[in-house]
Amino acid sequence: MLPDSCAIIGAVIGSLGGFYYLYETIAGKAQPNRITWLLWGIFPMVIFVAQRAQGVEGLSWASFSAGFTPLLIVAASFFNKNAYWKSEPRDYYLMAAAILGLVLWAMTDKPNLAILFSLLADMLAGLPTLIKSYRHPHSESWIAYAISAFGFGISLLSVQTHTFEHTAFVAYVFILNATCAVLASRRHGPSQR
Repeated sequence: MLPDSCAIIGAVIGSLGGFYYLYETIAGKAQPNRITWLLWGIFPMVIFVAQRAQGVEGLSWASFSAGFTPLLIVAASFFNKNAYWKSEPRDYYLMAAAILGLVLWAMTDKPNLAILFSLLADMLAGLPTLIKSYRHPHSESWIAYAISAFGFGISLLSVQTHTFEHTAFVAYVFILNATCAVLASRRHGPSQR
């Protein structure tokens, strides 16, 4: 187990992965699904607030950093026409389900339920990008996801108190980034571009 302060170091490294994806978006190499990335920005911010309300200190910054960079990526995707991935009808259904999860969070005053509903909503929001990473790995940045997975892995190893509010989000974001890294790394060469 790493010291609690390593959670912040992990969050910083996780953010570096997000900033690398931001660079690739601006360069037109990565094509983010705007629905996924917008929701990936909003839901961690909800989790951040819920964690802070329960006194979670260092690990809450991993949640904040997990939400901040996706919001920058969405904004950057409007500046390069090559950085846009066309959304499919399925993406909008998943977005609606994700927003329903957010509504359920708003209806409860229990912070752990807020985290649970936000995690479920985030998972639904991430499905379009997971599918895209599998079907079109060339449209994603495996390096960015790998850097983020490494950073959030450090945050996960620094968990001192193994409770839902301390562990759930950082474990989820580690698994999500590692999965995207593996799926996107399956490129077969420049002919897929």
